[in-house]
Amino acid sequence: MILLIRSLFKQVRKPVLAYAIGTSLYLLMLALLYPSMMKTGLLEAKLEALPPEVLKAFQYDKVTGFENVLDLLGGNYYGLIFQVIASLFLLSLAARLVARPIDNGELIVYLAAPITRNAYTFAVAIVMGIASIVLVGLNGLVLMVSDWWMTDISINDVILWRIQLNALLLLLAIGAFTLFVATLFDEERRAFSLAGSVLVLSIVLTILSELSDKTEWLRYLSVFSLFNTTQLLEGTNHFLLHSILLLVLCLVFLTGAVVQFGRRSLSI
Repeated sequence: MILLIRSLFKQVRKPVLAYAIGTSLYLLMLALLYPSMMKTGLLEAKLEALPPEVLKAFQYDKVTGFENVLDLLGGNYYGLIFQVIASLFLLSLAARLVARPIDNGELIVYLAAPITRNAYTFAVAIVMGIASIVLVGLNGLVLMVSDWWMTDISINDVILWRIQLNALLLLLAIGAFTLFVATLFDEERRAFSLAGSVLVLSIVLTILSELSDKTEWLRYLSVFSLFNTTQLLEGTNHFLLHSILLLVLCLVFLTGAVVQFGRRSLSI
């Protein structure tokens, strides 16, 4: 199992590091620019100039009074941007590890060895989990280093890692869903299209829920409602509930992936 996990992770190592390093550099840039942006008032002026609909789409709950860099990142990264990154990140992993090997017949090489379908599914799930930990962990470490390095950022470590944990659970839930969808089809294109369509719909529902009080209920049809940065920054009691629900979704889809992949007939 360990050799299988190492082999699978080696296949996705480059894209995982690209996502993790790329997003971390973006966070580092925002953290380094934050003090000067607050002193000049440039950021607040630009945000106030944007239409309210645009701000709501990017989930900016306030455009003034940023107390620390996490308030800025709540809308500038841990909102719509993170939803898109999370979707693309896990769709690409599921495609590389499951959908593509089924489509091109590569999976027969693994199954010809003493590797069961359940073992392969669990190995893929573990690799996707490790990839998610690398992404979230590096993001958090970069922000912590920024806080130690500079004096005007004022990051609360408890809130920071609460956000990172919630983000990790969101990635695990989406990863389990994309893995489940990847086990449904023999063609990579069909698996990618279905999973991608569901995730795009979830993002659209989240955006629409922000545009009016009448459409606010649409948020609860999207998995991204379980990662609410505003509530995390305010320290509300939704963190535990959202974490439990994300963990349940992860287990449900992972179980579905194991059962589906174990019973289906593969055309390889």
